[in-house]
Amino acid sequence: MAKKQKETQQSLMMQRIKESLPKSISFVDELSEVLKLSSDSAYRRIRGETDLSIEEIATICKHFHFSFDSFINNNDNSCVSFSHHQLNSHINSFKEYLNGMKSNMQQILRFPEEDRRIIYAAEDVPVFQNFAHPLLSAFKIFYWNKSILNAEGYEDKKFETAHIDKELMQIARDIYDLYAKINSIEIWSDDTVNSTIKQIEFYWDSGAFKSKTDALQVCEELILMFTRISKQAELGIKLDANNKPATNQKNFELYHSDIMIGTNCVTTEMGSHKSAYISYHSFNVMLTTNASFCNETDIWIKNLVRKSNLISGVAEKQRYRFFKHINDMIKKLMDKIEKE
Repeated sequence: MAKKQKETQQSLMMQRIKESLPKSISFVDELSEVLKLSSDSAYRRIRGETDLSIEEIATICKHFHFSFDSFINNNDNSCVSFSHHQLNSHINSFKEYLNGMKSNMQQILRFPEEDRRIIYAAEDVPVFQNFAHPLLSAFKIFYWNKSILNAEGYEDKKFETAHIDKELMQIARDIYDLYAKINSIEIWSDDTVNSTIKQIEFYWDSGAFKSKTDALQVCEELILMFTRISKQAELGIKLDANNKPATNQKNFELYHSDIMIGTNCVTTEMGSHKSAYISYHSFNVMLTTNASFCNETDIWIKNLVRKSNLISGVAEKQRYRFFKHINDMIKKLMDKIEKE
């Protein structure tokens, strides 16, 4: 009886792995590479003839972002396991965070264009959107490290555009280039844009900018970001960092919600495989592939979309008003900086 239960759980794990792979990827080849096994040894584990070892289960769960608890508690919808990358004050922590984000994007892009999608209910402007603009990326990374993580070496620093970590900027740019190729739906509220504007204003008021010029340049790049997003909403196609269409197919929908979103919530779809990302502690993220939780999150987001207004495509009047209000807020802040 124990053997049958063990095989059932192993079979469930193997099915989950298979579902997480594009159809063009060989299941046995992928498992062989991940576990460093021969094809024959991988086949035996897939068929349940050889039990997975604890070490192999741990390797699979880490590589495919699964939690073994989700297999043990498969019929218990009240128990949901999350994985997360814990950021800390070490200077390399944020680089690891960005590389993990880049890896996730690369994984999604392994699937055919029609089988991959990201839906982003945005309390803040989706982090990927910032990464198309180097000065804005630099400011956000500086702010997160200095004000949220208390990262080493940032204690007495002031933000200046002359000192930008080129390696981090390149990783951020890579992330945006990958995101631009993925079919996406973004849901924004009136509060979505406030956090970045307030961060810039807070840094100006607290003397955390090296100069007035640095503060104004970040504001100018913020305007460029919203101009780009407005344009891609008009086209229904994401633009790359050079403002060129990133694909030949429609791949972007933008909604405006009158309902407060409350937290950044992201779902990804790769074929039939779904994941849900929930933000916490400013920009840390928890990830789960629990089917029940992902389906519940999907229902919540679809309900949010139904109650929101589509401002991409032909909704020219609504889109104009939405982005004009954003630009007015930024220009008001720029006027304040200019006068002080």
